[in-house]
Parts: sequence; C-alpha cells; structure tokens
Amino acid sequence: MTNTATEAPTKALLEGPGGVEKPTDSNVAEVAKNYGVSPLRQMKEIFSMRFGSQKLGANECYDLMIFDPAHDKKAKRAFLGQGGMNALNLEMNPDRLMDKKNFIGNKLMYTDHLRKSCIPTTQTQAFVLAGYSKDPNFVLSDVGAIAAFLRDKAQYPLFGKPMGGSLSVGSVRIDGMSEGQLMLGNGSRVPLEEFAKDVLEQYKDGYLLQTGLQPHPDMQRIIGDVVGSIRVVTVNDGSGVKPAYAVWKIPSPAAMSDNFWQDGSMLSLVDICDGTVLNCHRGKGPSAEFLEKHPQSKQPIVGFQVPHWTNVIDSAIAAHELFPEFGIFGFDIAITDNGPVIMECNDKPNHMIYQYPARRGMQNQDLKPIWKSVIARQKKAA
Repeated sequence: MTNTATEAPTKALLEGPGGVEKPTDSNVAEVAKNYGVSPLRQMKEIFSMRFGSQKLGANECYDLMIFDPAHDKKAKRAFLGQGGMNALNLEMNPDRLMDKKNFIGNKLMYTDHLRKSCIPTTQTQAFVLAGYSKDPNFVLSDVGAIAAFLRDKAQYPLFGKPMGGSLSVGSVRIDGMSEGQLMLGNGSRVPLEEFAKDVLEQYKDGYLLQTGLQPHPDMQRIIGDVVGSIRVVTVNDGSGVKPAYAVWKIPSPAAMSDNFWQDGSMLSLVDICDGTVLNCHRGKGPSAEFLEKHPQSKQPIVGFQVPHWTNVIDSAIAAHELFPEFGIFGFDIAITDNGPVIMECNDKPNHMIYQYPARRGMQNQDLKPIWKSVIARQKKAA
C-alpha cells in the first residue's frame, strides 16, 4: 500500500486507502502452507461467513487471519466484516436519531457544542467555504483569503480536515510556512496557493483549519511529535454510560494522522480500567506482528501507562452523556500535557481497530452481552 502522506506536494491532502484488494493466489497458498487449511476449505469458510450477521469479505478473512488454528469455530463466528459492523452500529444507533447524527457529524458545530459544555476539544482557527462572505474574519471563501490567513494570521502548527468524511481522508498537518511554501508534518512542502486551490476544489462542503495539538511528553518520547489518539468506545444500555474498549492509534513515523490503513501504523489495546497498554499490533494478514517497542524510537509501548487516564474516560463519558439516547459512540481523544482533548466523535465506529490488535471478533463472550443489552434498550425505546 502506498503511503500517501509522503507523496509529492500536489498530494498534500491525505488520500484514502483506495479500493478493497482481493485475496491473491499467494494468500491462499500461504494459508495452506502455514496453517494446513486447503484452498477448498478456505473457500468454504469464506462463503459461510460472507452472509448472515458476519458479512465478512474474502479480503477481511485473510486480513484478520481467520484461518489461524488458534481460532475455533466459535471464535471465527465472533468476527465481523465491515458490513456486519455497520449493521451492529445501526442497531445501537438507529436511524430515528438521524437529525442528531447529522449534528454530531458536523465537526464545526459539534466541537463548539463540546466547548460550550466545558468539555476540552479542538480549536478551529478558520473555516474554508467557497462563496461564503458573511464572516470574512473566520470563513475563508477564496484562494486569496486562505493564503492571507496562512501567511499572516495562522498560529502553527495547524491540522486541516474536511467537514465530513472519515479515515483522515483530506487531512494534513502544517508545521509552518517558509518562502511561500507550507511545511507539512511529514517533512514535505507544498506551495501556498496550490494548497488553497486543492482545498477549495476538493472539499466544497467545508474544510477546518484547527490548532495542532501537541502530544503529552511521555507519549511524545515514544511516537514523536504526531498525535496518536486514543479511541474510546462508550455504550449506554439505559443504566448509564460506560466504556466498552479502548485502542491507542499509533501513527507510523512518516504519517500525518493516526488512521491504521496508512503503512506502518500500529494499534494497541488499552486496559479501560487503568490505561495500561496491553500490546502493539502492526500490519494485516500473515505478515502482521506484535511489537514490544516503537520501531523508530525504540521506547517500550507494551506496559506504558497512558497519562491522565481517569480524565480520558471521564471526558468520553461526559461527551456521551450529552446525547444519552445514543447506544454507542467512538471518541478520538488526544492526550496533551494539559489533559485529554476530544478531537472527534463517531456514531458508527469502525471496530476493525479492535479486532486487529485483540485478534478476537467483536461478538466475543466479553463484548457481545454489552451490544445485546444496548440493542434491547433501543428496541424498547422504539
């Protein structure tokens, strides 16, 4: 997979992970050789998990190493593909909540709501929206306005991201400006006007330029200057908001964001009780590996205690309690020296980031009762 974060200046805005890759003959042969599962049996198992509640695609079966002998039949049935996860999320956050889903998906309005509720969140310095002229001090409506802001008013570092979307597509970290060029977080540069044109052309629904967050010094020693957020998934079954699981999204050294699809990025399960990092997973399929230390800094990851952990959980719970009718949320939380900062809220969190490092399916014996309880509450409310 190409690491789009390090491409030429014309690719300053992070592109998506591309289309879903189909399993290759080498995938089939490797599983047959290493796990003793014949190609015919592989195909039968893939077919059996493609339908029903699992909705696992063939590529997902190989990426998640479903054929590992460590997984018995029951364990294999606990894994969900993207389709299965979408269906599970929809049961916990049904479409009758659509108006509020749209509000939460509006990153500008949602973070403003958090701030007014005294929950630490990101600060938007400017908002790009073509043709809007009512608030020129905040809304940048053309190339000239964007360039003037970045040249004269911006407080660096900045983090840019689209109003909508996911997977960090369109995101960029800007560390400063020199000689008419923006200096990006991955070490590359892009001409100022070129960046402004790309933002206006590609993101007509709006683009946020936010104050870049600095990671807590203890985390910075491990992963560098880039922010690796903690994904905290919370649930509400009617008995109050509680955390379900937490994952530390650790960016690769060359990445500008922490999404796992970027080459070299890592995922670590975090103990929701005390914030201890339990493992560190990198890669997919048979080439996936568990690491003890960061590959660049050589600092230990496993056993690391995430700072401000009590406040991390409290912030996620407080944010969920603003919308208690929702059954599940996934919060991306940055840990700074001053404590946790909520960056985004997802009403349909991607649970793949749990299944990879856990090497367990979402419907395992620990989590399935939680989802079941939340769904029962939503059905009763309907």
